[in-house]
Amino acid sequence: MATIAINGFGRIGRACARMILSEQKHKLIAVNDLADRQTLIYLLKYDSVHRGFNADLSGVRFSSAPSPSECDFSGADIVLDCAGVFIRYADLKPYLDRGAKRVVISTPPADDLIALAPPLCAPNDPIVSAGSCTANALYLLSNVLNDRFGVKAILATSIHSYTTDQRLLDGKSYERRKGRSSALNIIPVATSAAKNLSRYDGFYKDKAAAIGLRVPVPDVSLMCATFLLENAADRDEINAAYENAQSAALRFEREPKVSADIIGLTASAIVDTALTLCCGNLASVSAWHDNENGFAARMLELLI
Repeated sequence: MATIAINGFGRIGRACARMILSEQKHKLIAVNDLADRQTLIYLLKYDSVHRGFNADLSGVRFSSAPSPSECDFSGADIVLDCAGVFIRYADLKPYLDRGAKRVVISTPPADDLIALAPPLCAPNDPIVSAGSCTANALYLLSNVLNDRFGVKAILATSIHSYTTDQRLLDGKSYERRKGRSSALNIIPVATSAAKNLSRYDGFYKDKAAAIGLRVPVPDVSLMCATFLLENAADRDEINAAYENAQSAALRFEREPKVSADIIGLTASAIVDTALTLCCGNLASVSAWHDNENGFAARMLELLI
């Protein structure tokens, strides 16, 4: 049983904590966040999307250090850094200096740290990135088709739930459209899904482009990707390829689902077979994912 510490107790940090505490395969020993202990416990206990959660946190240390070098994570084998701002090796190395054996970050890195998508693994790298929920979904969709039919080019749209860096009412933002009301609009935004796809596998460099649409739901996203294939395939062949490639990260769904049905599921891509479209060498595939729980599940897989 590994001992785990979490830095950053936002949506992903708390999703990881819920899984760790529920599964009891590992032990959560420390949490660091700028908010106070009682607020963090309250947010873990009551969640508007994932509902109530009760757990014994008496053995968990809480701290409010501003940086990894000041975190009291003594005794932790593994650190999950979910703060979203410490994305370089130099920022994260203090965890290793203080005894951690492995660090997994919840954000694509800013330097040459390895970013991993399921089912990739790098057991010899002490600091790794879990990439992003959108890139993970796109990678899983792309690899199945590339292995089976060959992929020449990809155009993707991430239809994504709103996030905490958006506004409830119109206001200032570093992206003008992102400053518009998240509850009232479909908002086009930049996405790094295509860039991170090529970080996972250099084969996809210059072969993919993507845009994002933020929509008025609090959780669950839909990755819609159109592939130019080397070899033409029909709808049944495309769907069969995904059905045969199922794993913990990649699932297959024949029932007609909507976003609320996906909340709480831990796959990174759930292919909706009814939405698969084919026309010659073009194939369009759509996959649901709980962008909180699905991503947290991949982070916990990487810590092993």
